[in-house]
Amino acid sequence: MWNLLVGLVYVPYNIPMKHGRNTQTSSTGLEGSVDYEALVRGAALVDRSGRAVLGLTGRDPVGMLNAVLTNEVPKDAHLGAYAALLNPKGRILTDLCVLKSPSNERILVHTEPEGAQAAREILSRYAPFSRVKIEDLSAAADPWSVLGFYGPRAAELLGDLDLTEHESTEVKVDGATLLAVSVAVPVPGFDLVGPASTLARARDHLLAAGAVPAGRDAYETARVEAGVPRFGTDITPDNFPGECGILTRAVSFKKGCYPGQETVARMHYRGHPNRELHRLVVEGPSPEPGAEILQNDKRVGSITSVAPLPVDRQTLALGYLSRKTDLDAPLQAGGATIRPLALVGNSSR
Repeated sequence: MWNLLVGLVYVPYNIPMKHGRNTQTSSTGLEGSVDYEALVRGAALVDRSGRAVLGLTGRDPVGMLNAVLTNEVPKDAHLGAYAALLNPKGRILTDLCVLKSPSNERILVHTEPEGAQAAREILSRYAPFSRVKIEDLSAAADPWSVLGFYGPRAAELLGDLDLTEHESTEVKVDGATLLAVSVAVPVPGFDLVGPASTLARARDHLLAAGAVPAGRDAYETARVEAGVPRFGTDITPDNFPGECGILTRAVSFKKGCYPGQETVARMHYRGHPNRELHRLVVEGPSPEPGAEILQNDKRVGSITSVAPLPVDRQTLALGYLSRKTDLDAPLQAGGATIRPLALVGNSSR
C-alpha cells in the first residue's frame, strides 16, 4: 500500500469573474467558463456522484471479471482496466471501469447510472460460481461515489502524484483516505473514489488549495471535443463495440472467451460495421441529440451528443454515420450543416 500525504499547498488559480458567474472567452477559443479553462490548463473538480460503485471480494474477483469482460484486467495489484459487458450477440449492456484497492484486496467497479443495473445483474449472476461477494457500495449508509479531479495541475495538488492510466493508489487528503485512479480521457487527471463524506472533505480541501469546481457543461464539452462516447448517450444496448470507437480501449483480442466475443472478433477481422461514431462540427443552430442526419434527403445517421459550449467558435458533436455516407458531400441535421472531423477512436484521444 502506498499512502501519500497531501498537504495544503495554496497555488491560486485566478481568473476574473463576471456577474457572479465563471464566464469568459478563454485562450483556447472557448466562449464558456473558468470551468473549462481549469480542465485544460489548471485543476478542476467534477461531480460524478451519479456513477454506481460496486465492491468485489472473495476467492478470485479478477478471474471472474476476466471471464465476462471484453478487456483483460491486469494481474498487477495496482492496475485496473476499462471494459464492457456484452450480451451473447455482442451488443453492449454497459461499459465500466475496474479499479484495484491495494489495502484490502477489494476490486471496485464503477459505471454510468444507465449501466448500473446491468452491471449488478450480470456480475451477481456469475459471482456464486466464482465464490465472489458483490456489495453495492453506492447503497451504503455513507454511499460511495466518484469525484473527478482533472487538468494538468491535478497531480501537483495531490503531492505530485504520478500514476499510469488505470493505476490506483490510496491517498490522504486533509487526513481523509480515498482511492485515486489515473485517467487519460477525456481530460487527464484522477478519479477519486470513496464514501461521500470522505469525498466532500477532500473536495473542500482541494478547492482551498486552488482547484476550481467544473460544471456538467464544461466536462461534457471536453468529452465531446475529445471524442469519448458515454454509455446511455452515445452507447446503448443497440450498439456493438466496433461501432462506437472503443475497441482499442475496451477490448482485448488476446484474452480468453467472454459473452459476445465471437461477434466482436468477426466484425473486427472480417468486415466493417454498418455505422460508426464520428466527431462532428455543427455549422448553424445546434441540433438536439437524436436528430436525424440527412444526405440528399435520406437518413444516413443521427446525432448522439452536442457539446454545450462552443470551442474555437464551433459547436462540436458526436453522431453515427452509415458506412455508405459520402463524407465529402453535404450533411444536414435540423437546420444545421454537419461536417465530419474524424472517427471516434481514431482521434487524438
